[in-house]
Amino acid sequence: MDNIRLIIVIGYFAIIFGIGFYASRFVKSSTDFLLAGRKLGLLLTTATLAATHFGGGFVMGGGQDGYNFGLSGIYYAAGTGLGLIFLGLIAAKPLRKLSLFTITDYLEMRYNSKIVRVMGALLSLVAIVGIVAAQVGATRGALTILGVSPEAGAVVATILFIAYTAFAGMWGVTLTDSIQLIIIFIGLPVAAVLGMQQAGGWAAMQQTIAALPIEGGADAYFSFGGRGIPIMLGVITPVIMYDLIGQDFYQRLFSAKDENTARNGALLAGVLLLVFGIFPVMGGMAARAIFGEIPATASALPMLISEVLPVGLGAIVVAAILAAVMSTADSLLIAGTSHVTNDFYVKLINPEIADDTKKILAISRLWTVILGIAALFFALAMPGIISVLIFSYTMYASGVFVPVVLGILWKGGTEMGAITAIIAGSIAGLAGLQGWVSYGDVPNIAAAGAISLVVYVVVSLFTPKPEIPEELKA
Repeated sequence: MDNIRLIIVIGYFAIIFGIGFYASRFVKSSTDFLLAGRKLGLLLTTATLAATHFGGGFVMGGGQDGYNFGLSGIYYAAGTGLGLIFLGLIAAKPLRKLSLFTITDYLEMRYNSKIVRVMGALLSLVAIVGIVAAQVGATRGALTILGVSPEAGAVVATILFIAYTAFAGMWGVTLTDSIQLIIIFIGLPVAAVLGMQQAGGWAAMQQTIAALPIEGGADAYFSFGGRGIPIMLGVITPVIMYDLIGQDFYQRLFSAKDENTARNGALLAGVLLLVFGIFPVMGGMAARAIFGEIPATASALPMLISEVLPVGLGAIVVAAILAAVMSTADSLLIAGTSHVTNDFYVKLINPEIADDTKKILAISRLWTVILGIAALFFALAMPGIISVLIFSYTMYASGVFVPVVLGILWKGGTEMGAITAIIAGSIAGLAGLQGWVSYGDVPNIAAAGAISLVVYVVVSLFTPKPEIPEELKA
């Protein structure tokens, strides 16, 4: 039985690699590799934005939180959807019209400062490697029902998404994201609904789970507010803040054919995530009703799939989970490559190469491989999925959120305001995460962001304002 599942998943891997290899024919320049030639229409823009979030945290982490906490496991998914909606409303149009490569291009343009660019790019790169590692780690739980060593499976999956990303860049990422999203949108609802049927339906699930030793009790388990407002904000806030500054999302906006496509794609993707976010959670809850207490809660969804679905359908749904993980991993990988190639090599180390698109393309492919391998090593030693994601989001967004978002909304921000805000916010975020200070019920990222905001405004009021380019004044 495991062999049948394994053959189906291998077949899926082969198809995805084939699509990525096919997409490589569209890559003639570094712009094609990093931004799909800025030619994505609404459907592809929406699909790749949604797929970027529909990964290990959303699917495997959502299933794990659904198993552990019930309906309040929806918090992470809610944050992803709301974040993309805010991105569409606030930043998509004004930044897409600038025809940039990275979000840190905007930071340098806005503050006339290479220091701000470098600080933002370094923090973003650290976050990206951490988030890719979380996706690689999620494959370990997904592959348990195939009889494959989790470590071996993680290595194989990583090699695959590194390969097709290095071959075809953003074109390969976008086309494979679209295929993977279709599989996910079919597979996850099927698994969740059949799992609930196996558990006897909603009322039977409530009775079964009420008899288990549930932390907080069954009433909290079946309530969206079961974990309380502080935890809700502690999960949702970092995700929303990251969405508004994440290079992986801006790369998709910059790849859209125009600013209206970028805006509408972000809004539609946000709605899709809000709608589909309930299914991993419901699957995790069904798994708890069926299996009771299990030691490895990250395997809740794979166990459900193994027990309640026919062999062939189960393999397809496993492929859907792997698709979700890989769609996020490849998106982040190409985003990290953009930082290394554009922000460090072209803009700082070797500006003379800016017109040599073939050499930039070769460098981009090399760094795609290097970053993927770094994430793999990190993943093999990582703890829980959601915890790594929240750590990565917090470290980046605590410092960079205010200079990006207030840079758009307020023209009074200065270079020194941005530099000190990044330093203060990042230190405050790290201090909260490490337990060096306590912010009480206030989420670490919100407290650190507030500190960053105060520093940004105060320092900006007392330092010379930069010359803001005309295109940013519109």
